[in-house]
Amino acid sequence: MSYECSWLPEVLLASALMLSGCSTPQPIEGVVRPNSGEPPLEFLPGPMPGFGSFDTYSDALLAACSLILSKPNANAGRVGEQDFPLRWRISSEYCAWLYYTPERKYEMSMLTDQHNLDDLEGKRSCLLPSYVKDPRYPPESLKYIFALHNHPHGSTISRDDIRLIVAKGAKHGFGSSTKDGVLQLSIVAFFSNKATEPSCDGFHQYIPAAHQIRKWSKTAGQWHCEQTGIVDWHTDGVGFSIKETSASCLDKDVP
Repeated sequence: MSYECSWLPEVLLASALMLSGCSTPQPIEGVVRPNSGEPPLEFLPGPMPGFGSFDTYSDALLAACSLILSKPNANAGRVGEQDFPLRWRISSEYCAWLYYTPERKYEMSMLTDQHNLDDLEGKRSCLLPSYVKDPRYPPESLKYIFALHNHPHGSTISRDDIRLIVAKGAKHGFGSSTKDGVLQLSIVAFFSNKATEPSCDGFHQYIPAAHQIRKWSKTAGQWHCEQTGIVDWHTDGVGFSIKETSASCLDKDVP
């Protein structure tokens, strides 16, 4: 499967997947990629044009959710729905950083959809660069708060997500001092319940410092948080297991 035809109108998608002529990825506003034959990006440019800066991380996070889910093929719907196999085949993960600046604002980097694709296991994995390059600030002055991406069919945090954010934490630390106190580094996977006209219906979150997997969902305009798992790291510091749970989160504010 190739992502290169995903820009075509939906009515042409089925036939486009059988063609070999769509070899050049079409540009998407706010999305950066390596050129053909180049290695993966090592950093993401910041800030995202038009995204703005936010006084609260909650407002920035929810704005990022809506923006990412609006990108082409960011949502495949749910297994069993009409056209799900096709939507899944052309779906994409987009990823970015939400970071804290010296001006005490929360901003988002540009997105990338550079990816690993494993058709045998049915995975979509956006390769998130470790760093943001914002020309307004020294690199060491930026604080990394959320690793952002979408899950096209709303699945929970994956084992690869857990490994990724732990690796990023080893580079950036697992907590950052902000005007809102110490914010724990986490990875977030946005989802929409609609296959078409996607909206920000929620996100899954893993917080390494707390070993918690959470699911945030919105019902009748209100946000609800459920702790859905605990990650138990083995003594070797490499392997881990996930214990499924069902409990209310202790803190109620998004995220």
